[in-house]
Amino acid sequence: MQPNEHVAVRPIPTLGLRLVRHCYQFLTNDWQHVSRDSSPDQGFEIKFRESCVSKLDGWIVSQHREMNLGMGLVTASRVLHEIDIVALCQPAYGILELKNRLSGPPDKNDVIVFFAKILDYICNNPAILRGHLVPIFVSSTPFEQPTLAACLGLGIHPVSPMFRPLPMLLDAANRMSGEIERGLVLLPDDFLAFEDFMLRSNHVARVLAGADANSRFDLYDNLTVAVRSSGDVDVQGLAIEMRALNSECSRLIAVVRGLKQAGGRTL
Repeated sequence: MQPNEHVAVRPIPTLGLRLVRHCYQFLTNDWQHVSRDSSPDQGFEIKFRESCVSKLDGWIVSQHREMNLGMGLVTASRVLHEIDIVALCQPAYGILELKNRLSGPPDKNDVIVFFAKILDYICNNPAILRGHLVPIFVSSTPFEQPTLAACLGLGIHPVSPMFRPLPMLLDAANRMSGEIERGLVLLPDDFLAFEDFMLRSNHVARVLAGADANSRFDLYDNLTVAVRSSGDVDVQGLAIEMRALNSECSRLIAVVRGLKQAGGRTL
């Protein structure tokens, strides 16, 4: 493979990627070993915030259940909305919804309400769009199909245990591509699977590009926001594809790690 022959698109700044990766690692690794408390969410929000403060160097992390979007802002409705966590490190502006619901997984209405809260703040504070918005829905349980589809259609990054959002899938593709460029040799079937994974991930990124808040909303001036239609997107089908890509990503990562640990052949 020639250098840069296979490169995944990058829909999110490096800092935004760092934030979604932190969410994934907390859910997949840290939360599984944290002592629960007697609160309704078992201390999930508090423990998550503590992990952000301790591990996200250089980030400004709000108190959990922030009421002014971390910047003293007021909504267009003049009704303040609770946002579980706001994490800021220019230009990334992370807005996070956290769910550890013992009664069942979050549903699509949870996603829609989260989006509506963000929109209410944007409508009264267009200058927010000068940064790069990174809305993330963090669930300690797997997403149901309608909930995952709602996240994709509204430009929200869904993260749950062992479920990587699209920026992480694309980053994994680029990292594996880098290993191959440096001489790691995959078996023919695995190499073809890697190429297919790269192409499919890029396709999902292109289809969903218009749903991203930073593409959907345009800042004209401090008082004016324009909204673009994201077009006719089959989010139900994309939700199924995201699950398949996650499964293949985990398999390919295990293959690459196994080769590296075994001192895999190089060109």
